[in-house]
Amino acid sequence: MAEKANEAAGGVESRWYRTLGSRIWYFLNSLKLTLFILIGLAVTSIFGTVVEQNQSIEKYIEAYGEQWTSFIYYARLQDMYHAWWFLALLAMLAVNIVVCTFERFPPKWKSLLNHRNDKFDPRLIDKFSHHETVRLNESADTVRAKLEGVLKKRRYGVDSSGSGKEFHLYAWKGRIGRLGSDFTHISLLVILMGAIIGSYYGYKDFTGIIEGKSITVPQADFKLRLDKFWIEYYDTGQVKQYNSVLTVVEDGKDVFQKQIWVNEPLYYKGIRFYQSSYGQAWNKVEEAEIALKLKAKDSLEESFRVKWDSVEKVPGSKYSVKLVGFTGDFAYDEATNTVFSKSPEPNNPAINIEIYDGDKLVSTPWLFMKYPGIFPAIPDSDVDMVYIGHKGLWYSGISINKDPGTNVVWVGTSIMGFGFILAFFVYHRRIWVYIKEEGGSTEVKIGGTINKNQLVFERDIKELTDSITSDSASRGR
Repeated sequence: MAEKANEAAGGVESRWYRTLGSRIWYFLNSLKLTLFILIGLAVTSIFGTVVEQNQSIEKYIEAYGEQWTSFIYYARLQDMYHAWWFLALLAMLAVNIVVCTFERFPPKWKSLLNHRNDKFDPRLIDKFSHHETVRLNESADTVRAKLEGVLKKRRYGVDSSGSGKEFHLYAWKGRIGRLGSDFTHISLLVILMGAIIGSYYGYKDFTGIIEGKSITVPQADFKLRLDKFWIEYYDTGQVKQYNSVLTVVEDGKDVFQKQIWVNEPLYYKGIRFYQSSYGQAWNKVEEAEIALKLKAKDSLEESFRVKWDSVEKVPGSKYSVKLVGFTGDFAYDEATNTVFSKSPEPNNPAINIEIYDGDKLVSTPWLFMKYPGIFPAIPDSDVDMVYIGHKGLWYSGISINKDPGTNVVWVGTSIMGFGFILAFFVYHRRIWVYIKEEGGSTEVKIGGTINKNQLVFERDIKELTDSITSDSASRGR
């Protein structure tokens, strides 16, 4: 009794695990799960499009405020495509695709390999949606030979059985079309793999390069120099095109040069450089215009110009000025004691200068164009400096994109295209023929099935029947 109880308990336990496994497998194989994941990816991708990715926290605060910025960072919407929950959705989609493929592919493949049916009942032909019955004044063997020739000419595979006065024919074409969905599943897995590879080992970046300057390319062993930048205009004055001549500098040598414009990138060592924008630099100017102000007279003296990182004598005074800094939209971070530009727009332009009395550094003030005199340029002095204007420097906005998964995605896309061709344009057609000679004539039953495009198959059956009939044949259904 104890042994039987243990066996019963063991049976219950095994059935419990088997049931649990079936439920998990059914869940992972569910079409509802597929739709849920796809809708989830679509909705979250909208957030990834609306919220600019991998920007500075200052930019998010400016655009959304502190409260929403906190939520964005908590949900990792600023780097959504690397967030754990987004990767979990991708992983779940991959598992769903794998389970669906394993569920459907083996029996389908087995049926395609073992497609012949020697024991096919001829009475079933009359139950097909597409069937024909004819009686011919020819021998069964002659009809069989004629049908085999017609079917092979139409590129059908033919399997014949029987002898004497009774034959069975089975013909097929387009079996590979049944695998279209499986190729599509495989392509999705390959595309997902490419996306994950690109997500982990690639990056997207943006930089503004001033003409004649170079940048160090992230995750690369070369630099990029902007040799020339210019804008083309229509006769109406609207911008037609903007162009950059870029040179790749490797080990101190110029190794590659190309002119780029919108939709015509430079490609080097797996990294693409796109012409994406242009504008005036927000952290540097070519020169600034400054005027000396006499506090006693409360008037401005004749202005003078000082070039970037150069020293200029201030007319009518003992001072010299060196231009060392600029910001287009002044902002100050008390925590790090740094000055930065809140935006690339000249909303609050300011310059940083060094003031010398001979060789002695007197002060390093920031001068504001819109707020002159808000801070004295020279402490305990009867003169002040006023920032009047500047000559900006144009920069070329270059998007940098490294995506090692691109080729993998292209392979997946090609597989998907092949799968679509199989699924939509290759039809699996199966034809059964029963030939029986009796009473001086031969009866031929022809019928079959197709997995799609019934009208085409109806025409095929009729054309096949017409090809073996003659003027003396009598037809019946």
